[in-house]
This record gives sequence, structure tokens and C-alpha cells, in this order.
Amino acid sequence: MKGRTTCPKCKHEFVLDVPDDHKEHEVICPKCENKFTIRTTSFDSKSKDECHWEEHGEPRKTILSSIRPKTNKPTIATILLVCVFAIGIGTAVFAETFTEYSLGILSDAGLTGTVELSVIDQSNNESLENVTITIGDISGSTDEDGSYSVENVTLGIQKVELSLSEYKTHIQEILVIPFITSYHEIKMKKGTGEKQFIFNTAGCTIILAIFAVFALIGAITTLKRQHFDVAVAGSVLGILSFGFFMIGSILGIIALIIIIKSREEFKNGKKGKIF
Repeated sequence: MKGRTTCPKCKHEFVLDVPDDHKEHEVICPKCENKFTIRTTSFDSKSKDECHWEEHGEPRKTILSSIRPKTNKPTIATILLVCVFAIGIGTAVFAETFTEYSLGILSDAGLTGTVELSVIDQSNNESLENVTITIGDISGSTDEDGSYSVENVTLGIQKVELSLSEYKTHIQEILVIPFITSYHEIKMKKGTGEKQFIFNTAGCTIILAIFAVFALIGAITTLKRQHFDVAVAGSVLGILSFGFFMIGSILGIIALIIIIKSREEFKNGKKGKIF
């Protein structure tokens, strides 16, 4: 009978033949020469030991593996990510209040954000150089390409003021969050006076809802013990949903740690490989 097994020491996978009448067989890894014993058995989904069918030919199905027990870690991570999703959706509904409070906590913890601006003329879309920009207590000016980038900006909804001779003063509120650069293209209009733009929480609501949905996708893949990379991505994006005074982020971090620690269960969860 032909099948595939994995060396428990170096994780190298290889194909081999074993006699049909042998339930146990001693194997030497061709890569690290580690000796270990594999056994063939019938797959039982209710068994505490997770066995992995390797199909080669019909109608017979056989298994060769080092037996690894299932744990309840992925189930716990699934529950946590579902909670992240629920909390994230609730936060999205009351986006402005929860976002400001959550980002305030992160700001007090020492986290800051990065802002990139591109300033152009509203009438001809040409880049504007030497535009004076003020964000909180940080000031600067655009380069010859009309670009301006600044780090260590306080998190939350910040007011950006832009001024240039012969142009209206432009005042705009932007959202600054950690880890992700806040990019904005700003169009200035010639004239006198000023233009003001208030931050719209609708966009924030959509972003938080998207992060929450990714957490749900991560929960589904974790429950199935499939697509380890998707499960990790879901938990990471779930952290960014913030959720109800950072509770969602904390649960997302815990879920991420659990998923990483149970990585081998995702790997052994692959079924139906062809060789």
C-alpha cells in the first residue's frame, strides 16, 4: 500500500510503500535519517487522534501518518474571533464614539500614526509646492511634487490646515490610526477665505465593518482547521476593528496567539492530497 507520511523531527514529507498486512511499520526519513514508526488505520472523525487519509488509486484508501491529537485550541480561537466580529459590528454602528475612545487609549500607550498628503490645484490638477501644513502641533510644507509626509501624529480625528498665497485656506479633519498610513489627496482652490471639511464617520463605519467581517472569515477557517494563513490574517485584521473600548483588539490578539500555537493542527487538517 502506498501513502505519504511526515517526519516528526524535520517535517519532511515523503511517499513510501508498506506491506498491506502490516499495521505498524518502521520508517527512516530520507532527509534527516530519523527513525520513527507509522501505522495504518481507518479514519474515524470522532477519534481523539487525527488521522489523514492519503488516496492513491481506487477504490482503496490508506493512511500513513504520525498520529497527532486534536486539541480544543482552534475551537477557543473560533469563539474569540466570533466575539471580535460581533463587537466590531457593534462598534461600527457607533463608530465615532468608540473610535475616538479606543484611539485615545492607544495614543496614551505611546502609539502614533503616519500621514501622507498630496496637494494639487483644483482647477488644473497641478502639484502645489511650499503649501504650509499644520497638523496639531506639527508643521511643515509640501515638496516640489506637492507631497508631504509626517510621522508621530497623534491618533484620532485630527484637524489639518493648509495655506498658500492666492489660495483659500483649506481646513480638513482626517482620521489617524496606528500601523496604517493615512493618505489624502487635497485640492486647493484659488481665492480668499477658507474651506472646511468635517470628518465623515460613514467611511470609518465601513472600514471597521470590513475588519470585523475578516475576523468572521478567520473564525470559519479556524473552526475547519484549514487555510492557516487566512486564519492568521483574519485575526490580525480583527485586531484592527478595535471594538468596544479595545476589547475586540484584545480578543483578537489572544485568538492570534492560540492560532499560531495550534498551527500543526491546520497543517494536518489537509485532506485529499494527490501524489
